[in-house]
Amino acid sequence: MILNETTGKWESRYWHPAVTVDAVVFGFDGEKLNVLLIERGGEPYKGAWALPGGFIIQTDKSAQDAVYRELHEETNVDDIFLEELETFSDEGRDPRERVITIAFFALVVKDKYIIKGGDDAREAKWFPIDKLPELAFDHNKIIDVALERLRQRIHFEPVGFHLLDKEFTMPQLHSIYLAILNPPADDKKLRDRRNFPKKMLKLGYIRPTGKKITGNPHRSPALYTFDEEAYKTAKKIGMRLEF
Repeated sequence: MILNETTGKWESRYWHPAVTVDAVVFGFDGEKLNVLLIERGGEPYKGAWALPGGFIIQTDKSAQDAVYRELHEETNVDDIFLEELETFSDEGRDPRERVITIAFFALVVKDKYIIKGGDDAREAKWFPIDKLPELAFDHNKIIDVALERLRQRIHFEPVGFHLLDKEFTMPQLHSIYLAILNPPADDKKLRDRRNFPKKMLKLGYIRPTGKKITGNPHRSPALYTFDEEAYKTAKKIGMRLEF
């Protein structure tokens, strides 16, 4: 680094790559895991679907500030917790120039947000994770890494509860585990709906509310809720969910 005596600023002798941010936002529709995508309004990949994101600009104080700004501008989504996922820096991942992206991910209750495209996004839309369109850049890879992170965590952390309302049914929770772990069709342990409630209640941090879904006289599933304090206790002893 050298000091420019005219401007009073430090200047680098070295080449600098561009830096972007991308957001993998997962939502649950009651049956399947979905991911939020935007349709690109400009080149490259004009008209293709991609993760919400964009370049870090000079007014962004951090990568996290940048990803929240881009997510709001392109999808109208605010007030979510985004966690840093990984940095993707392979040469050629962006046809414009050498671009390094910092990816973030989030889990949300899908129906709580009014999604609409904005800024340089023609449209914003939820897609089932098993029916994704062809994606721009290396965004398929980024989504795969985010899914793998979920699959690692779901045995130790209550990630599914971020995708559900405060009160939920066991079939809804079971559907989240199936969507994230994607077990083979012959995996009887995970796909067994009869034993799933017993395994979840054994963890100690899922409590019955004493209420049921009303409106169907022949089928009224019981409602449950997540007990955060009980989870903290279970976490201290290293409780793990096994199938």
